[in-house]
Amino acid sequence: MPLITTTFNHKTLVRIAIVMAFIQFTNALEYMMFNPVFAFMAADFAVPVSFSGYVSGMYTSGAVLSGIIAFYWIGRFNKKRFLIANMALLGLQTLLTTFTSSFSLLLTLRFCAGLVGGTTMGVGISILINHAPTNLRGKMLATVIASFSMVSIVGMPTILFLCTHYGWHVALWLISTLCLLALPLIVSIIPQDPVSFDTLHALPLDVDTLLFASSNALVQFSPMLLIPILVPLMTQQLGASQDLLPWLFFGGGVTGYLSTKMTGALTFRFSALILATGSTIVFILSLLIPILGYPHAALFITLFLGASYSRLVSSSAVTIQFPDDRQRAEFSSLQTSIMYLITTVAFFLSAFLLPGHVMAPQNMNTLLAVCAISASGFPIIVIILQKKLAKRKIQPDPLIID
Repeated sequence: MPLITTTFNHKTLVRIAIVMAFIQFTNALEYMMFNPVFAFMAADFAVPVSFSGYVSGMYTSGAVLSGIIAFYWIGRFNKKRFLIANMALLGLQTLLTTFTSSFSLLLTLRFCAGLVGGTTMGVGISILINHAPTNLRGKMLATVIASFSMVSIVGMPTILFLCTHYGWHVALWLISTLCLLALPLIVSIIPQDPVSFDTLHALPLDVDTLLFASSNALVQFSPMLLIPILVPLMTQQLGASQDLLPWLFFGGGVTGYLSTKMTGALTFRFSALILATGSTIVFILSLLIPILGYPHAALFITLFLGASYSRLVSSSAVTIQFPDDRQRAEFSSLQTSIMYLITTVAFFLSAFLLPGHVMAPQNMNTLLAVCAISASGFPIIVIILQKKLAKRKIQPDPLIID
């Protein structure tokens, strides 16, 4: 067991988790805000609002590329200094965006932001998990994942308010300020993580590594099919009014946060298979609401987001057991890269199944069915991963013959 567990300090660990959650909140908000914010930016860049897909695509491309590169090289860098550099560069690139009206330069800056943002989450989580005792790793991970729901509860409403009343430049300045605020927190609270040049313990890019690294992305594939069309789904299929939408998303975000925290607390009381099965059942039940035509948008968004976050925590509780502590940053970077890639595939498939976002009942039911079928395989994935972990733990040490 690592030495850090013998000198474990719960208050220190909580402080590290809170800082990592703040970093992830800032990183996720910076990434997620550009789709809605681009509606305010498009006129200044003399392009149609539909070009937001190119902006998101450039970020995703950078994030996937940096994750693959980090898989091979991140172990050679000081993780704390790497995190400081990432947040400083992300803040600078966001700030520079407010001083240009060139769309090509904007795309370049978004690609560079993806290079930086694509590795921030993986490196940050690796530092946190490596300093947490085994029985608290699921709970600490849930604290960081909960920052995603805080983006919906606090981040996006604030960003859209600033765009509406003060302009999109002010919204981006806020992101730069958050990146700046993260720097002293990292310096004063985040501990040093050792640099390793030990290639003997490098994580191989084999079938098992890819399976464990892609688990979270496969779990998120199902909800990501619906994320782009949640608004028309709730207004056209479930009868929600436009005025009710902010409250629906706020309530869904709160449910996601509570679900994340609750699942994290349950990870050392119940098996991952039980949590995965329970959350998947709730997720599929949420899909039955629009499939059967029940006009209950509040119930749908509550069950849908709550189950989605719970499934992610359940999957993460299994996958964090795969890498050795010395391999965790490489593994997490690869995991994040695959997450961005699978999310992009889900968005494209959603657009393909709903051409022009036409909400014809037949098209919508097809998408919901694909979503349900893909989600149902999660418990099977957990069984496979747990069997591989068990097999690895009982393998005997190699016989040494003098």
